[in-house]
Amino acid sequence: MALLGSFTKQPSEQLPVDISYADVIGGRTATDITPTITVPSGMTSISSSVTGSVLQIYVATGSTGTTYRWVVRTSITIGGLVTIVEDEFDVVVLEV
Repeated sequence: MALLGSFTKQPSEQLPVDISYADVIGGRTATDITPTITVPSGMTSISSSVTGSVLQIYVATGSTGTTYRWVVRTSITIGGLVTIVEDEFDVVVLEV
């Protein structure tokens, strides 16, 4: 789909990042949404879950002054067919 932008956090914060698949699903019914999350070295994914058409990932750790690129490849089953979307976002870690 897209580069979703960048998010700034402090090293000790644990913050949620939400990815919505509503535009992909439209008015149809998705029977399965399965994300594969590539966590960059130096950061941690505390948890991830899908609720409705939204994937929520909790991101944590990282070294101050570093930008980390996350990649999420998601398989969405609609009407028996699988759609695969890929999203990316950057997490900028800064101590303020």
